Amino acid sequence: MSKAHDHHHSDSTLHPIDAFGIKRVSLSSIRIERLENRIHPLVPFPHKHDFYQLILMTAGSGLHHIDFSTYKITKNQLFVMKPAQVHTWHLKGAQGYVVEFNRDSLHGMSTHALDMIKQLDFTPDALTFKTQEFEQLKTVTKLMMEEFMAEKEHLDLALRGYLMAFLIQVLRNSPIGKQAKSIDILDRFRNLVEDNFKHEHRVEFYAKELKLTPKALTMQLSRLMGKAPRQLIQERCLLEAKRYLAYSALPIADIGYELGFEDANYFTRFFRLHEKMTPAKFRKGFYE
Repeated sequence: MSKAHDHHHSDSTLHPIDAFGIKRVSLSSIRIERLENRIHPLVPFPHKHDFYQLILMTAGSGLHHIDFSTYKITKNQLFVMKPAQVHTWHLKGAQGYVVEFNRDSLHGMSTHALDMIKQLDFTPDALTFKTQEFEQLKTVTKLMMEEFMAEKEHLDLALRGYLMAFLIQVLRNSPIGKQAKSIDILDRFRNLVEDNFKHEHRVEFYAKELKLTPKALTMQLSRLMGKAPRQLIQERCLLEAKRYLAYSALPIADIGYELGFEDANYFTRFFRLHEKMTPAKFRKGFYE
């Protein structure tokens, strides 16, 4: 298990699960800022966003915690934060850029541009580039930053062009980039899971909604993601369970009920099977 206990709040304040500080980005806008200006965010950690946040690290050290996984800051690194992910960091001497946008930011561009943003949902949270490729990404980012700061005419169109170039560089270095033609089934399955995982755990339900047999869905997702649909559904349930346990005071039985487990004991067995500890122990360890 990741080092969840390394990044608890200093005041151990518990939050309702939907009351995290959420910093919003306006519809279709694209923002870029220096990382140095965002080390201490306006919304206290841990928090989540309702937009994509890509963080290009050009210098520094430390740790970045994203949804209970811990990443050590390394050379030539990019973090790909998706909407609703909860994160916090402990950085020293950090320099770089923060690029923020949402699914509508490339609205009106080609369907390929929209597909690129969809692919981000299946891109690893942390990517490490070869030096030459990282320098290319940094060059595009610098140009985007200059355009953002200058605020000249046609700013929005220019930023969208630079964002497309930026995403092309990112996806060339993402495993999912090689599966771009199959992104539709992944995206539809992910959206279905996001909408239904709290009350529907059966693969048969998702296959029927996608007009596939359970076997066909299993074969496609196993080929594309290296995981069966049942595992992906369970992983989404476990992530939400961890969020509730870590960031809310909701009783464990109620958490199980929220996630579709009518029997609290069954929820505890499910959690222990996958995490090798009880929900109570996970919650206690997070705040020790």
